[in-house]
Amino acid sequence: MTKKQQELYRIITNQMFDFNEDFHKDFTIERIEKIEDNKLKYLLENITVDKDNIVKRKGFVTYAKFVYYADKMIEEELENAMLPNHSKVEELYKKRELLLNTIETQTNTLSEKNQLVEDLKNKKIMFKDNGKNILDEIDYFIIERFGFFNFFDQNKNYMIKEQIDDFYKEFMQAKLLSKNNNTVQLINETKTK
Repeated sequence: MTKKQQELYRIITNQMFDFNEDFHKDFTIERIEKIEDNKLKYLLENITVDKDNIVKRKGFVTYAKFVYYADKMIEEELENAMLPNHSKVEELYKKRELLLNTIETQTNTLSEKNQLVEDLKNKKIMFKDNGKNILDEIDYFIIERFGFFNFFDQNKNYMIKEQIDDFYKEFMQAKLLSKNNNTVQLINETKTK
């Protein structure tokens, strides 16, 4: 945690009248770490103002109120990060259809299909478009989360797009958290020089 994150944690936990360190500490820290330092003041402001009226009595800070506004801010940041690639779900679904068709037409037996999927997983073979692999880093992450054999199972079609969307959000959260941690490391490294 950065110094600002630690300070916000101290402020929030001191104000929460229902804070239980045994049950709430880890979840509180986890949420605070997902928010950039420059947005922590807005989180504190949202909790203080409570424009969504989470708590009936003004001035009270509860764990539920903190969780509500922290999750809302994390979700907004995630949505903003996903906007440039919002068509990713549809794009990967179309790639899946194309690859399923290719696997079906290029193989005759189940073992050949399994070998083709295994080669895709290990990147021994790649399906290319204009000399470039059609599956990118995000696609591989999402397919890995599904499991390669599950993703390329023709019989598995129920809620595929919803699962792709969930895994895509997971990927973006990991990227945002990684970006925030790298920024903190750079700041700390420049301070020590």
